[in-house]
Amino acid sequence: MSNWTGFLTLTKRECHRFLRLYSQTILPPMVTAVLFILIFGYSLGSRISQIAGVSYIEYILPGLVMMGVITSAYANSSSSLFIMKFQGNIEEVLISPLSYLEIVIALMVGGVARGILVGIGILLVALFFAKVIIVNVLAVLFFITLVSVIFSCAGIVTALWAQNFDQLNIFSTFLITPLVYLGGVFYSISMLPEFWAHLSKVNPILYMVNGFRFGFIGQADVPLGACIAVVLMLAVFFFVLCVHLFRKGYNLRV
Repeated sequence: MSNWTGFLTLTKRECHRFLRLYSQTILPPMVTAVLFILIFGYSLGSRISQIAGVSYIEYILPGLVMMGVITSAYANSSSSLFIMKFQGNIEEVLISPLSYLEIVIALMVGGVARGILVGIGILLVALFFAKVIIVNVLAVLFFITLVSVIFSCAGIVTALWAQNFDQLNIFSTFLITPLVYLGGVFYSISMLPEFWAHLSKVNPILYMVNGFRFGFIGQADVPLGACIAVVLMLAVFFFVLCVHLFRKGYNLRV
């Protein structure tokens, strides 16, 4: 880092932005998770005795946490950067002594902080409804952090590409949301027909959810090594892509 003061200032701005609007950024994912626990956990949980040796609520809880982490990290960086572009504030950042790497990391940290904070909030709320046991703390920390990095960077890429608010919502509505719901949040792929079980393995979010779930119950539908590899590759890919697009000035310079 060549400009710690500027970097920390931009990072604090990104964090202060979502903390100041906590009623819109932190609380809604927690309320959504509670609704899913009540609707799916208790209604379906009464019909499904156990999955992988744990109750249905305990099984879906890691997936609900990961869902909140994904949507929050993505929403934070995508909305922040797009509004900076829309209002013209991005020009002030670009002419500052900050490097492109420092700008990307600062924007990314804001998304990561919001994603992790939402994840912790969902876990705390879930204590009122289910027994939360973590069998592998390192796995939990690894996946919640790296997944936040992935979707925070994905949000930056989307904000750079989008020219209006409709385009900004395209990926979250038509790509991320379907992949999350089909990523094993509410079910085990072992419950699916063979064809659909194999098809599900193409979904990268399946590996994120299962890797994170392994940290809680010690079991996953796919090998832990595959989960780690997928998450690491995607994190590196999106981070490098963000820096590359900033360096090129993609949709940043007129």
